[in-house]
Amino acid sequence: VIKHKAGYGCKTQKYCSSSSSSSSSTSGTIVKSRYMQSAEKTSLSKSNSLTNESTAVSLRPSSPKPSCVRPKVGTPPRRSVAPQALATSMMYETTPSLLQSTISEGHCFRPDWDLSVIKEPDRKPEDEKRDTEMKTFLLAYLTAKMESNTMKLEAEAEARILHAMEEEEALYNEVQEKKRQYLLAEKNRLRHELLDLQIAALTPVAETAEQFTKDYKSFAAAVDTTRHELPVKNIYIDGDRREFLGCSKILKSYYKQHKLQELSSLVSRQKINVQVATEEEQLGTERVRKLFCP
Repeated sequence: VIKHKAGYGCKTQKYCSSSSSSSSSTSGTIVKSRYMQSAEKTSLSKSNSLTNESTAVSLRPSSPKPSCVRPKVGTPPRRSVAPQALATSMMYETTPSLLQSTISEGHCFRPDWDLSVIKEPDRKPEDEKRDTEMKTFLLAYLTAKMESNTMKLEAEAEARILHAMEEEEALYNEVQEKKRQYLLAEKNRLRHELLDLQIAALTPVAETAEQFTKDYKSFAAAVDTTRHELPVKNIYIDGDRREFLGCSKILKSYYKQHKLQELSSLVSRQKINVQVATEEEQLGTERVRKLFCP
């Protein structure tokens, strides 16, 4: 601090000398810096302040001497530091202390405490047991309350989830029903469009359909009347056609008789099988094995 302020005094002295030399028209006196004087005083009183034991009261800083030169506007006022305050600050840096105030610079009292004198409060085992029991009771109460609240919240959440699932299912069914109705309506629309196209295409044909039915009926009657005289194509018939037709009728009758004989033989064979089965049932399985499987 002393070096800094001594340097600051030198700077001010140079500034005063330069200002006095530059302004030749103005007349004034050159004042020596106060910080140089304070530094000299502190160096002289340093030995006396270190031997002094009481550092409780700090001296006030020396008031500045009146000077003829007025300070300029905007420059901070100059202050000097008392030598006693400087000595105390140096002692703070050299000697360690347990408790030190950071607000007042001139006061430093070392505490003289005896921790063995401080007595701890007496603790009874009954009080400790009661405190432990109370803490256990409170913990159990809080745990039970948390569990009951959790169960209530779970029940409410399950009810809400069930309600939401029911609503979702109902909405899904409604959507499916509307989708089915939409598809059915779309199919009906396509069917009606196809029917309209068919009606538009078959309308001119419907006018000629009645005349066509009449002509077809007359053609069918003519064919029915002249059926015995129609020519037979792609078949070679030797001899008279009537004889051929008669032979074909005889062949048909023979074929029928042959089929009837086959059917009668099958019926008789089935009757025999049924009769054998009934006789075996009457005799029993053991008797049949003895007779047919000796």
